[in-house]
Amino acid sequence: MGFCNSCGRPIVKEDYGTNEDGSLNPEFCKDCFQDGKYTEPDITLTEMIVRKSKEMMEKNPRLPETVATGITTTFIPGLKRWNPEFKDDYQF
Repeated sequence: MGFCNSCGRPIVKEDYGTNEDGSLNPEFCKDCFQDGKYTEPDITLTEMIVRKSKEMMEKNPRLPETVATGITTTFIPGLKRWNPEFKDDYQF
């Protein structure tokens, strides 16, 4: 099991996004990447952090917002979509 390099969710083969040629892309989930393109090309890093923090709190109501935000603020910026150091590591 890996993690989507856009949203950070755990993914297995059934969750993989697709490249332009229809092949599976194990770097991204199907919610974030389809047909070789991001499904939400204009979403910002901050918007992704807020969205994923809310999802974490919905799944675990006892999780404080500060903890959820701390996790996503630390984890998501290091994912390939958001980290400029990785931009040349993969091709769509």
